Amino acid sequence: MKRILLFSAIIMLIVIVPAFAQNEAELKATYENAVKLAAASPQDYALNWQAAQAARKYGDYLVSHGAPGWKETARAVAKDGMKYGEIAFKLNPTGIEGWYWYGLCVGTYSDCVSIIKALAEGLKGKTQMGFENAYKFDKTYDNGGPILSLGRFWQVLPAIAGQDRKKAEQLFDEYINLFGASPNANSDAWYFRGQLYKDTGRTAQARADLEKAASMGNENAKKLLAELK
Repeated sequence: MKRILLFSAIIMLIVIVPAFAQNEAELKATYENAVKLAAASPQDYALNWQAAQAARKYGDYLVSHGAPGWKETARAVAKDGMKYGEIAFKLNPTGIEGWYWYGLCVGTYSDCVSIIKALAEGLKGKTQMGFENAYKFDKTYDNGGPILSLGRFWQVLPAIAGQDRKKAEQLFDEYINLFGASPNANSDAWYFRGQLYKDTGRTAQARADLEKAASMGNENAKKLLAELK
């Protein structure tokens, strides 16, 4: 979950780390093949959400690694992901995958454009809808991804657009209560909550969470920890 990140700045949002590392060429090939299959089967739920998933993973890689021309490429890839994710959740409104990968693709798209543009395009409501439905249908999916994604959404949403740090904190607490003891727990949970603690003046709690995330190898937590007074 590396950015679980959305809204990406709405969800620098949303950070989600893959189970194993893939290089750019592999991710691109997977994305291109998935989109081709989905385009040929517009009524196939699985193929459409898988196209959205592949788009998210490829686009997020481009953003995270700052590949040459990443903004233009990742934006186009994310728009594909949004397209197929929307097809998927319309085909199966109670299926989690379409909602979840759609929301994450919006996060990647938001990384490529200004937050103002993303908000102007009406993506706040669509992203919220995606993550809230994913949370409702199966919050444990993708190692608790819907919990973290929804929490991050409320955390980084601009205040003028309805930021809700209380909701975010409750969701981060929930994730840690459910997955904190798991060997596969996502370190972003402690990084996100530590950041929230820092922003709300709870320095001691922020330090504890950031140290926990840093001990798990979270580079963002290490950087933020160094900024604490």
